[in-house]
Amino acid sequence: MKGTDPVLDEVEEMFARIDLDGDQSIGFEEFAKIMREIDHTRSASALRARFDAIDANRDGRVSFEEFRAWCGGWR
Repeated sequence: MKGTDPVLDEVEEMFARIDLDGDQSIGFEEFAKIMREIDHTRSASALRARFDAIDANRDGRVSFEEFRAWCGGWR
């Protein structure tokens, strides 16, 4: 259900598109697949560095809260 915050709605939709297996978190392979579609020139090490920067609790998965915090600069 859409909320009243269009930016948050967009972040939720983007998260859902990246979360390919629907487990409510983004693994590195899911992240890398989408990022390579956007910019196929990024190296694996650059993608890993970006993913690790988003994964604030260092559990190897990006939760919606971590993803939303990363997207916070859009406001």
